[in-house]
Amino acid sequence: MKGLKYIVTGVCAAALFAYSGLTSPVQAAELKIGVVNMQKVLTSSSAGKKAQSIIEQKMKSYDSTFKKDKDSLVTMREEIEKKSSAWSDTVKQQKFSDFQKKSAELGTKEREANQEIRKLQERHVQPVLQKLEDVIQNVAKNGQYDLILPSNTILFAGGRHDITDQVTKALDAAMK
Repeated sequence: MKGLKYIVTGVCAAALFAYSGLTSPVQAAELKIGVVNMQKVLTSSSAGKKAQSIIEQKMKSYDSTFKKDKDSLVTMREEIEKKSSAWSDTVKQQKFSDFQKKSAELGTKEREANQEIRKLQERHVQPVLQKLEDVIQNVAKNGQYDLILPSNTILFAGGRHDITDQVTKALDAAMK
């Protein structure tokens, strides 16, 4: 993902330099650039909030389930630490084996939960991102922008270039 970010930044910078190098100084001043905070659009748009809410609910569900399992493991570990000196080698091995088995099971459950969260993100966030691409294309065309950049790939942009709110409103209208 970071590699793509650098490629996009490089292509945008090259396009900007090429465009400004091929035009006269007067025409270069007419270059219209917009900057969009994509994260803000996703967190403040209705569709983004809905998708995030679904994902957060699932994560909370998993967190409560895993908390019980983690507490159980902590209790088992404390018991092993406190009582192991009084136990025979066979009992120690059995308790330690049980602890490792439950720990491995928890790890498997957490991996499966992470996969489920990724699937939820794909199912709920991906359509929003695809629609956002179309919305940005329309905003660019309607606003006669020469270039629209994501804010996380540039070092500085003045506030007059920020079109995040405009894109958010357009996304909300498009997702109704």
